[in-house]
Amino acid sequence: MDISPTLKQALRSFLILKKRREEPLWARLLAGTVLALAVALVLMLASVFLMATAEWRWWTSSLTNNLLLGICAAAAMLLLLRACEWLLPDAWLDALSAAHDWRPVALTSAILFAGTALGVRAGYALLGQLYAFDMWKKLSGAPMVQLKFAIFALVILAANWVWCLFRAKEKALAQQAAESQLRMLQAQIEPHFLFNTLANVQSLIATDAPRAQLMLESFTDYLRASLGQMRASDSTLGAELDTAHNYLLLMQIRMGSRLSFSIEADQTVRQALLPPLLLQPLVENAVHHGIGPKLEGGHVRLGAMVRDGVLAIVVDDDGVGIDHARRSTRAGNGVALINIRTRLETRFGARATLLTEPLAQGTRAAMTLPFLPAAQETPKGARPRS
Repeated sequence: MDISPTLKQALRSFLILKKRREEPLWARLLAGTVLALAVALVLMLASVFLMATAEWRWWTSSLTNNLLLGICAAAAMLLLLRACEWLLPDAWLDALSAAHDWRPVALTSAILFAGTALGVRAGYALLGQLYAFDMWKKLSGAPMVQLKFAIFALVILAANWVWCLFRAKEKALAQQAAESQLRMLQAQIEPHFLFNTLANVQSLIATDAPRAQLMLESFTDYLRASLGQMRASDSTLGAELDTAHNYLLLMQIRMGSRLSFSIEADQTVRQALLPPLLLQPLVENAVHHGIGPKLEGGHVRLGAMVRDGVLAIVVDDDGVGIDHARRSTRAGNGVALINIRTRLETRFGARATLLTEPLAQGTRAAMTLPFLPAAQETPKGARPRS
């Protein structure tokens, strides 16, 4: 088992405040140990800087003391971070996760500074117990110790500031990469989908001209809507549902009575802003991996509602179910879900989720994200609509 990715994720999310964590407990404890070693190293380097010179004997004698102080400081930081997660409301954590200004940096810096102070104080108390005298009382007033703590605190705060800037840049690059990948994938329309549709139109012209015309019109509307959304930085739920409707209508013409569908969303919900082409992969999965393999076909239902400022979108199908889809050799289902989760995370952080779950018959894909009405707010980078 390769523990490196799990440990890296635990280290990357160590300073991120969120209620629910994907990393196992052992990974978080190991990440805390790594942080403690880094803190101890900073303490040692600060001592070397202040003393100007240090012999090997000094390193070996003071390593244990500094390591204990580092462990105490890291443990105090961890406890304060997790206490904030437990005590702060979800809305506050969501706002901090979405903020790209000084607020999350200031909060984590304050937590790290307080954790450093409490941890060093606890570490000196433990050292006093080990050496049988009040080490804190003896050293706390020493100018050298105070200067050492000030240097140490400044290094911790500077490291946190640099880390936050790096994470913000990395998040922006990840979002750009995910959006670019989406544009590339959507620009390359699946050849079999295109050719099969045109072949169906051609075969229907001689036998059922009205149906062939309806299929061609639906296909044209689908392509027009898809290409339009590809050129936009943001879309609306209404546009996403229109694209899904054209796609489902096209597939219904091809599959006949084997496919039925319904879309439930009022006009207010349709004004919600969301990244373009976010809903389409879920609809395609429901058709290809849910209804398609089922001999008698089935029904696809799209629903959307707003509750407490959260937009909830649901795609249900009564097809063959998740287990059958996972065993299927047809590719694309898992990749599509991973792509959507990546885009949601880079755009909304912990405020957005995508869950898939089995139903009594079929599968449900449920997506939640902040509700932003298009009439009230236009995100930065969104292009005006004609």
